[in-house]
Amino acid sequence: MNTTPPYFNDNPAPGQPQPGWAGDLLLGTDLVYIPRLIKSYRRYGRAFFAKLLSEAELSYCEGVTVGENVSRVRESVFIQKAAGRIAVKEAVSKALGCGMNGLGWRQGVQWQDIEVASQKQSPPELLLRGRALDASTRLGVRAWRLSLSHDGDYALATVVGLI
Repeated sequence: MNTTPPYFNDNPAPGQPQPGWAGDLLLGTDLVYIPRLIKSYRRYGRAFFAKLLSEAELSYCEGVTVGENVSRVRESVFIQKAAGRIAVKEAVSKALGCGMNGLGWRQGVQWQDIEVASQKQSPPELLLRGRALDASTRLGVRAWRLSLSHDGDYALATVVGLI
């Protein structure tokens, strides 16, 4: 009797779709403490986050689309959304095994190399460029999956690279 779950089946029947995924994974996770970001926001304002997030990510966090006038948005909502994106970037760098440049990793990826694209009514997607794209390609990543969560003082991100 075969006790291997179908999602580990390396040889599906001819013409049958693979019910799951049987390749290797790259896994990264990160937890961001939101009060620390609140201090940075109050001290440096939007400029602090402009170093970490793309213009599209900033617009999403501010609740507007690129090209619209930026309305004043509640600080807590902005920071909560930004914290999730920062956690994703850290998680991706961990999955790639290279860390973020400027956080003790000289060969790490740049903050702007990783972007979380958000569309209404769709899950967030990962866009890579620069060193992050190079590392992902070198490792043979075919697709990325990500999960974001916020609760109280924390934002959590988990990413999986499918090889």
